[in-house]
Amino acid sequence: MKLADNVRIKRAAYLGDYAIRFTFTDGHVSEIDFHPFLSAAGQNPMNSQYLDVLRFRDFKLHRNVDVYWDDREMCFRFETLYAGKLPKMPAPMRTVRRKVTSGRARVKA
Repeated sequence: MKLADNVRIKRAAYLGDYAIRFTFTDGHVSEIDFHPFLSAAGQNPMNSQYLDVLRFRDFKLHRNVDVYWDDREMCFRFETLYAGKLPKMPAPMRTVRRKVTSGRARVKA
């Protein structure tokens, strides 16, 4: 998505739960529910810590182009916010058990 260089986030308003409304200087508005992203991040404590609503709603804007939490532990770029779609978290990796027999490892799926 190609956007004009002068478009910025004009305002970011916490709506409740895990939703934020972003208003841009060109009039575009995106409302994003971060809950699906944060829930899928359950395997990643860096992101899942923001399931605590008090922590989640303490976001900041950086130069009106990025939104971030804490010391950039979680950050989303302008283009993502403008599009209104968060990246999908990868599915948790399946664990592989190894069975050792006669000094050699065999992979068991």
